[in-house]
Amino acid sequence: MVVVEYLYEEMKGLVNLPLEKVVNGLSELGAPSEYEEETKKIITELTPNRPDWYSMEGLARALRAYYGKGHPEYSTRKSDYEVIVDSSVARIRPYTACAVVMGLKFNDQRITDMVLLQEKLLATLGRRVKKFGLGIYPLHVIKFPVRYTTMKPAEIRYVPLGHEKEMSAAEIMAQHKKGQQYGHLIRQFDRYPVFVDAAGKIMALIPVVNSAETGKVDAATKDVFIEVSGTDLNACKAALNILVCTFADMGGTIYEVGVKYGKETLALPDLEPKKVKLDLKKVNGILGLELKEKDAAGLLARMGYRYQGGHAIVPPYRADIMGPIDVIEDIAIAYGYNNFKPTIPDFFFPGKINRDYEDADAAMRGMGFLEIKTFILTNWEKLKRTGYEGKVVEIANPSNEEYTIIRPNLLSDMLDTFAMNKMKGLPQRLYEIGTVQAASGGSKRLVFGIMDKKVDFSEARGCLQALAQGSGFEFSLEKKKTGLFEPLISCSVVSKGRELGVFGKVRADVMETFGLGFEAYICELEL
Repeated sequence: MVVVEYLYEEMKGLVNLPLEKVVNGLSELGAPSEYEEETKKIITELTPNRPDWYSMEGLARALRAYYGKGHPEYSTRKSDYEVIVDSSVARIRPYTACAVVMGLKFNDQRITDMVLLQEKLLATLGRRVKKFGLGIYPLHVIKFPVRYTTMKPAEIRYVPLGHEKEMSAAEIMAQHKKGQQYGHLIRQFDRYPVFVDAAGKIMALIPVVNSAETGKVDAATKDVFIEVSGTDLNACKAALNILVCTFADMGGTIYEVGVKYGKETLALPDLEPKKVKLDLKKVNGILGLELKEKDAAGLLARMGYRYQGGHAIVPPYRADIMGPIDVIEDIAIAYGYNNFKPTIPDFFFPGKINRDYEDADAAMRGMGFLEIKTFILTNWEKLKRTGYEGKVVEIANPSNEEYTIIRPNLLSDMLDTFAMNKMKGLPQRLYEIGTVQAASGGSKRLVFGIMDKKVDFSEARGCLQALAQGSGFEFSLEKKKTGLFEPLISCSVVSKGRELGVFGKVRADVMETFGLGFEAYICELEL
């Protein structure tokens, strides 16, 4: 969840609406908002699917459309500005999308808003800079054509933003805050991506940090050069469109930049609206309404679209629109969820209890364990903290970097739950029955964990013994080294010659990585 805070008086300068209408309108649009009397600020919670709302200008744009005050159309002007992309960046961060915006009037608040917009785009749409990084530079200090190329680390020396002395690439990676955050994305390569202007000045080490000489925007800056560079060209273009549309709403004029990839030159930003075909019969079927074409056009206008010849014309800043169903969702929002009349379904389907492991459930509850339910999706960072090094099933296009793979076990989720509940008191006795996707295929597993200031081996083994008796199987423990458990208490659970799972005491250093200063035993079994 992204939170945006801004003064009501500043918002009123962008869209002349009473406070109540601003707060209610944003909430109805799907951005729950409230007014804080003490600070005179509106606090708005945003979901990651609307990155165009990460600035006050973006929210004002949405409110103007919602209340019928019109919405802007964006266009670019031709220019001779050129960025040349060297082929050496292809194996590192191969794409860049660039633009120039002129005629801006910055002040301290707008600069702060610009920085916050950058950070929120990088954290969400940019997947914490894995997909792209971005830089904004004062235009008057840059000489064109600009080159996006690579250099050996020893060749890179400049004064990074936030520092007063010249630093090498190695020093930036080790000492600069941004280098410590993002240096791992390029450290393994023998050459690093950089932007260099025609005068030979290094503008930025990509995706780490801009140069203080060419990358510092202040209140005197009128014209800016923007680059969004990374591994996904579509994501770069989407972020660039959001930025330039926001700057246009600040009063700027957008100019094209020719981005040259070998013999091909892209004129960017590409603000040509996307067309999505709408089948009104399908819209009404999904929403349970009887909208006429005129009604649909009016509702679309409230969400910033235009309607033309059976097509919704999607504005260039809407990075979240993938197809008709996204547009239909916006029609439902504009119609108003509270205006839908509930009806009783014309079919009946009797439900039933879907519990296949009642004996295991009964055994765990009988020992005082609380059942938890965690997401089937996780990420590599959590898995690596438990010492897992096996194969996983990855999501091809994840919408959130927290959920990028299907979990191969339940162990990391148990520790994560302990971490989230560490202030809830001790001891903690939790269990879960859930689906995992290991290299051998999908299966159901049971995991239980005990966390306390001190946990005895006999207590944890006794719980496993009670579970085995209640579920009707016998077992033995055999020593097995894992990356998760203490070497002396790391076992596999074996039944009839077959390994059912693992049991052991979690290593102290692993507990520390989850922010836990206690002891824990965990057991995971195949069901």
